[in-house]
Amino acid sequence: MRRPDRTFDPFSESPVDGVIAAHCSVKVISGQFLSDKKVGTYVEVDMYGLPTDTIRREFRTRVVPNNGLNPVYNEEPFVFRKVVLPELAVLRIAVFEDTGKLIGQRILPLDGLQAGYRHISLRTEGNFPLSLPTVFCRIVLKTYVPVEFGDLVDALSAPIQAMSQAEKREKAMKDMGIDEKDISDVPVVSREQTKASKQPSNGQASSSPNNSTMPQQAAAGGKKEERKEEMTFEGITREKLMSEKVYFKLLRKQPKDLEMLKRRHQKERSMMMRAHCTVVDKLVASHDKEKSATEKSMEKKLKKNKDSSTDLKTQSEGKVMNLVTEHKTKVKELVLVQTKEWSDMVQRQMTEEHELWTEHTLQQNETLSRLLEEAQREQMTELSAKQERENRELRNNQAKHSMDSTKTVLNDKTIKNKQERDRRVRELNENNTKKFIEERKRFANKHSRQVENLKKVHSEQTEKMLAENQKALEMIEMAHEEAKMAARPETVV
Repeated sequence: MRRPDRTFDPFSESPVDGVIAAHCSVKVISGQFLSDKKVGTYVEVDMYGLPTDTIRREFRTRVVPNNGLNPVYNEEPFVFRKVVLPELAVLRIAVFEDTGKLIGQRILPLDGLQAGYRHISLRTEGNFPLSLPTVFCRIVLKTYVPVEFGDLVDALSAPIQAMSQAEKREKAMKDMGIDEKDISDVPVVSREQTKASKQPSNGQASSSPNNSTMPQQAAAGGKKEERKEEMTFEGITREKLMSEKVYFKLLRKQPKDLEMLKRRHQKERSMMMRAHCTVVDKLVASHDKEKSATEKSMEKKLKKNKDSSTDLKTQSEGKVMNLVTEHKTKVKELVLVQTKEWSDMVQRQMTEEHELWTEHTLQQNETLSRLLEEAQREQMTELSAKQERENRELRNNQAKHSMDSTKTVLNDKTIKNKQERDRRVRELNENNTKKFIEERKRFANKHSRQVENLKKVHSEQTEKMLAENQKALEMIEMAHEEAKMAARPETVV
């Protein structure tokens, strides 16, 4: 009680941490020199201690009439099944006349008792010793052992016998062709546990009969629960998401946008091609007209000046050659301008097409990411629903088990008095509460592990999706760079 790391609850029905509960049995056999009168007598045995250890006016012998000298009671043992804190418990043995008058009593600390047959001298109500009155009793002191650990204690107390029984059982199972592994997960109820419901209220130390099988069932189901702990979901991949209707709808829409862009580009090319051809045709026609006009003027001059025809002819040819050279230069300049315009237009169209491809890829990536989030939310919702069903089933099973075990104790005909039945019910409820809390904590830990594992898988899927989306964008960018590097200046003239 002085340790800060321990909590002491005086009203607890379960043993205190670090303290071993005791089991005490008192059999009142007879009395000696109780009274010099010819009166009837009886003996009461009470226990005082913690509220759960205090038992008053429940255990009393029958009245032996007209014998105050040496009455023989020879009653069934009065069993204090579980003493939670023996250091604080005291045993009171009191002898009364049949009229209810106290003859004598003795109050003994439980941790000072010694097992065996004992003559216990009595004292007065003021704790003064009486000379002759004594009570002959048989006291049995044991360590309290719950029923679920009874087989283990029996095996430890008689290991050779336990080993021989285990070998016989294994041999019998082999003879019947049964493998030990096939029934390792089946809860086994021992004969002692089966007989627990038939034990009288003053029998050996025991717990509730239904309560005894719970740890074994929990241990037996532990492996199965571990196997079922991980709820597997189908992996969410990019290929699986691409088969969704939303993604197909997007893929049907995007080619239409690309086709419209290509038609617009083709229209621009046709218009520029016609414009360039028209300009070139006009330039060539003007050049031809200018050349023919120059040639005609030179011919007229040659006809007028026949004497200097050779010089004029040479001069006219030189002038025509200069004119042709000038025309070629203008045509080249025009072709260069048109080539630049055409190349700029092709580059611009390539950039627009690349931007559209990039936009389409971003839309696809966004759609896939949204589908991934929706699928992950569905998995998380499914996991939450499954966990809620498990919790609801667990609560229903716990409530059913609590009701069944309480009903078993209430219907146990071997429990003679209401106080013992109430103690059994309180102890059962407290033990069930602890077990139920542990089970719910175990389920909560299991569910949190499932959620964390699923979140981890979802995080890996999201990272993989982001990497694949980035890779798709990089491929689009790489194709655009290759197209830019492969592009050359061109013209349609």
